[in-house]
Amino acid sequence: MRDLPKSLDLLALARETLLDELVPLLPPERRRDAHLVATAMAIVSREAAGGEGWQQEVAMLLGDFYEDRSVGLARFAADLRNGAFETSPSRAATARAILWRLTIEKLREGNPQFLVANGFRNAGR
Repeated sequence: MRDLPKSLDLLALARETLLDELVPLLPPERRRDAHLVATAMAIVSREAAGGEGWQQEVAMLLGDFYEDRSVGLARFAADLRNGAFETSPSRAATARAILWRLTIEKLREGNPQFLVANGFRNAGR
């Protein structure tokens, strides 16, 4: 029910304008700052476009792993730091799989070029 253009389209246009038209006008010492802003805009765009599907999937994986749907990333991170899964090869393997999924999805949003550069197909989906 929103007006057109969509917010993601507006964000893309703003980023394109920043990079193509405004950055060349900036003094060299300010161009890096403008590129950081453009990078932040790209990350926001990918996060918004991706929705929360993968976060919900990771939350479900954690819920299954702990047999408790209320457990979140903070507990998982603490358990990883404390070596809680080292005595159980199957739990350690499952924890690594969850951590891998989380890492790939975060890179897909934050730096998909890294994934592509390192041979991951469908990095941007």
